[in-house]
Amino acid sequence: MKDKTFPAIYGQIIDILKPFQVYLVGGAVRDLLLGKPIHDLDFALPADTITAAKLVADQLGGAFFVLDKERETARVIIKDGSGQRMMVDFTRFQGKDINDDLGARDFTITSMALGSGSHEKVIDPYRGTQDLKDGLLRTTSESSLADDPLRCLRAVRLAAQYGLSILPETKDQIRKYSKGITDISSERIRDELFRILDGPKQAAALKSLDMLGLSPYVFFTEISDEQTRQMVFLENLWSLFLREHDQDSAANWSLGLLVYRLGRYRKNLQSYLMSELVPGRKVYQLSFIPLLLDDCSSEEKENDWSEILPLSNQEWKFLKKSRSAYSEVLQCFKREDLLQPLDIYRYFRECASAGVLGVFLALAYVSSEYEHNSHQEDWIRILEIGRMFLESWWEKTDQVVSPPILLDGEDIQSEFNISPGPHIGMLLESLREAQVERGISSREEAVQFLTDVLEGKNEIAE
Repeated sequence: MKDKTFPAIYGQIIDILKPFQVYLVGGAVRDLLLGKPIHDLDFALPADTITAAKLVADQLGGAFFVLDKERETARVIIKDGSGQRMMVDFTRFQGKDINDDLGARDFTITSMALGSGSHEKVIDPYRGTQDLKDGLLRTTSESSLADDPLRCLRAVRLAAQYGLSILPETKDQIRKYSKGITDISSERIRDELFRILDGPKQAAALKSLDMLGLSPYVFFTEISDEQTRQMVFLENLWSLFLREHDQDSAANWSLGLLVYRLGRYRKNLQSYLMSELVPGRKVYQLSFIPLLLDDCSSEEKENDWSEILPLSNQEWKFLKKSRSAYSEVLQCFKREDLLQPLDIYRYFRECASAGVLGVFLALAYVSSEYEHNSHQEDWIRILEIGRMFLESWWEKTDQVVSPPILLDGEDIQSEFNISPGPHIGMLLESLREAQVERGISSREEAVQFLTDVLEGKNEIAE
């Protein structure tokens, strides 16, 4: 079965695997039937999986890994012509034949296989094809979730990703077997959560976790309607900014006006959201988590969250800073006086890149107040404040966010005959703030400014 949805290298892999009895299984078959592009491949074999995988890796120049020697599971990572990585997994049958193997899988829509011989056809003993047509998600068997309770979370992800309705009996099974999630490593739970946060319909998926009683295994608290609304706003906003074509309208006037006012930063924001603090986890995925961190202020709460959601120190630092940042932006929204460059400098000094996310989180937080155009002037004022932050970060970095170094610590010590100590750092920070506030731009001006500070003519930063 040749199809444009297959990666170009698929035919080469099948040719290499001709000596083996091999079946394409799982999500690739599902996506084939849906006409969606296939990026990763899973093959099931009755035996010789390690040998088959190594042969593919050797002939296509891929990286070869044995994932589970006892279960004869291997992975080959191949780069296609465009440099895109593709994972090709090889597993031994769970049972005596392909039908047994499919019966041990999780949901009917992934319990299908495609033969690789001359009469290749879809093998579908559990009517997954019909469930796809009907838009339904059901377990392959009663034991599907009992065998691996993490599949409860996967059910929510698949339903959101493919627009499926989870059948009532499957929902009952989820509630019945979800307590087994406590025996699953927090790393596996985290990875499934990040697949959910990769979209689409993140807010609906997270709310479904809540409604099915799964949120205690992922988050400590229930997800409120207000948090759901904020996440819907954020996912709609990201959708508009991440589209490659110019999209200057949205479903409601406030979101459309936001994109119109801040659309100049589309490319900047795309790069920002797709950046990774650790490989495989994007800022885009992380962006929803601060809206769920209702109480992470105490060290005890922070440790609890870190235990249930194991992220890197860098990621937790980013999340906490973005949470703090959006509180700061909310205060700016309430101010009557005009936002000054020095305010923005101090904001990014504390929050760094997390401050960019803080702006959008704050907009999501207040968005419900401006769903109707009766408050259009207030919403325009708020968007102008947001624009000032983003403009400073992306267009006025040298003037506002990170002014160039005019003097360093050694310069100050030699110029003013000052001994090393914390006073040097205070003088340097005072100079940086003066560069932002007063436009000091030369070494001579910097020396004069610090001379005045030391003589008491200028106040030092605290």
